[in-house]
Amino acid sequence: MIRKLLGFSILAATFAVGAHAADAPVKYVDPLAGNGIALVPAGDTVSQIAFAYADRDADLYVSWEEYRNRAMRLFANIDTNGDGVMEISELATFAGPDAKPAPFDISIATYNAVLRKYFDDADKNKDGALTPAEWHDVVRPSNIANQIR
Repeated sequence: MIRKLLGFSILAATFAVGAHAADAPVKYVDPLAGNGIALVPAGDTVSQIAFAYADRDADLYVSWEEYRNRAMRLFANIDTNGDGVMEISELATFAGPDAKPAPFDISIATYNAVLRKYFDDADKNKDGALTPAEWHDVVRPSNIANQIR
């Protein structure tokens, strides 16, 4: 899992994340470059990178659509046979040999339902988007499979 997070970290580092005011020039935020002060509430560097990767429009909010789209990209990467089910064997391949084995297959419907629950729980002000501070408490899409019981 750490191996995959580091892979996502490198990928996310290639995307510039900007926060801007209406009249100010865009200031790019890159947690790996040490200028990610706007992302500090998101937590550690890995959480900041995950937030930056999910925030596709770089507005420092992760909408439900951005969160779900990121999760669906991850689901598709794990579901290598494309049948809409993350099978135990696919999860084991993705997570690596040191990970706790998944107890059962996870359908895309179950994954979406749990994903929505974690997003809604993290969205404290119920505005339909996650701020860096709210992101700190959300379960990442990459960890959703471990949360399904």
